[in-house]
Amino acid sequence: MIARLKETIGSAIAQGNARQLRECFYKLKHLISEGTDLSSEDFDFFARLVEQQKFLDLGGGWYFIMVFQLDRDNLPFRQSEKISSAMSTAYDAAEEIPLEMLVDAIEQAIESGQEMQMQECASAISFATSRFSYFPSEYFELIVRNLQKENFLKSNESWHLLHTFDSGNWYTISDQQKDKLLLLLETAYPAFSDWMSCFFISELLGSRYANEGAFEVFCRLKKIEAEMPRSFVPHGFEHIVTDSSDRQLQQRAHTELLQMKNDPSEEVRGEVKTSLQRIANRKKREMAELDDRIKSEGD
Repeated sequence: MIARLKETIGSAIAQGNARQLRECFYKLKHLISEGTDLSSEDFDFFARLVEQQKFLDLGGGWYFIMVFQLDRDNLPFRQSEKISSAMSTAYDAAEEIPLEMLVDAIEQAIESGQEMQMQECASAISFATSRFSYFPSEYFELIVRNLQKENFLKSNESWHLLHTFDSGNWYTISDQQKDKLLLLLETAYPAFSDWMSCFFISELLGSRYANEGAFEVFCRLKKIEAEMPRSFVPHGFEHIVTDSSDRQLQQRAHTELLQMKNDPSEEVRGEVKTSLQRIANRKKREMAELDDRIKSEGD
C-alpha cells in the first residue's frame, strides 16, 4: 500500500496536482494512525520530498507536517534526525501556503465529508496566522466566506474551521472583524447541520463576546424554528451570566434563560434546566471559596 502511495505521490508532483498530492498524504496519515509501519527506505523517501521545490510549491510543507509531526522518541536515531531536519524546511514552507490552495483544500474537505481533512485545513490556517500579532484579513475573509456557502453550513465538520477564531487567535482579531463575524454568525447559525458548530458559536458569543451585541443575538436566536440550533441558545445565555463583567447584562441573560423554560421543545427545556443548574452550582462554589478565604484571613 505504501509503495503504491509513493508512486502516486511521484505522479502528482510531476503533474503539479496539489489536490491529488494532498489526498495521498491524508491517506498516509490514516494508514499510520491505523498502525502501518514505515520502513527506513520509506522515511528516506518522504524526507527527500522536502528537498524538491515543486513538492513545496504544491503545499508539501503543510502535508509533511500533517503526517510527521509525531513523537519521534521511539524512532531510530537516524530516522529521527532525518525527519527533524526535513521538518525544519517544511515549517518554513508551510508559512507561505497560497490562499487558493487553502480554498481548494476546504472544498475538498467538504466534498469528502472527512472530518480529519477540515481539521487539517484549520490547523494550516492557525499555523499560517500564528506568526502575526493580528489576524490577516485574507485569512479572515477566507473563513467567513464559507459562512455564506450552503455546502459548508451543511457539512458535519464545519466547526473545525470556526474554531480557528478561538484557538489562540481571538485576541489578534480586530474589533471591526469581530463586528463582521458576529453578524455573519447570527445569519448562518440556523442553517448549520453540525451540532458542534452551534455549540461552538454559543460558546464563542457567550464567553468571548459576552457583551450587549451577543446578548441581543441570543434573544433573536431563541425564536428560530429549528430545534437543534435553538437548543444551544441556553448555553450562550449561561456563558453571559457567568462570564460577562456587566452585572446588569448578567441579570438580563438570566431572565431570558428563565423564560426559555417555557420553550415548546423538550430538548430545549432540558438544556435550560442544565444551564440553570450549572449556574447555581457555580454560585455555590464561589460562596464556599469566599467563606474559606474569610476564615483563613480570620485565622
